[in-house]
Formats: sequence, C-alpha cells, structure tokens
Amino acid sequence: MGGALIGLPFALGFSPAVVMVGIAIGGMLGGLALAGSEPGSRGGLALSAHAAYDYGVAIALLGAAILFGITQGAGPLLLFLAAGAAELALVSATSYSARR
Repeated sequence: MGGALIGLPFALGFSPAVVMVGIAIGGMLGGLALAGSEPGSRGGLALSAHAAYDYGVAIALLGAAILFGITQGAGPLLLFLAAGAAELALVSATSYSARR
C-alpha cells in the first residue's frame, strides 16, 4: 500500500500537496512494513508500538481524505479514503502477537 500511495497521486495528476502527503505517508508505511518486530532484536520495534503506529497511519489517512475532500475535490478524497479503509481493515485483522 505504501508504494501505491507514493505513486498514484502523481500518476493521477493530483496537486503537489496531495503528492507530498502521499509520499510521506507511503514512505512511513514502507518503513513500518520493513521494521523488525522480533523481540530482542537490534533495532526491533515492539509489537505494541507497531500496532499503535499502524492505527495512527490509518487515522491519518482518513483525516487526510477528509481534508483533501474539502480542499482538493473527490479524486484525492476517494484515494485516501480507500487507503485509510484498507489500512484500518488490515490493522483490525492483524493479531500483533509474537510467534513461538
């Protein structure tokens, strides 16, 4: 989803503000996807922190959808609303428990 948020706003010809927010949130999602959640590993991310960041990104996407819907029109609204809904669905379906 991070890659789509980085590329789609530019490909669809949205305003520079929408493109920059897409790059920022998409990059954050990519970094979160690559972050290690292995307990005790160097540079690892605690599962509770990973869950909190995922929920935060989902809420940020939905907030961006509302903001862009007011200021930019229907295109950015639908893109960020779909991304926020998909992220929220993924986060809700994830158990965030350590493997044994």
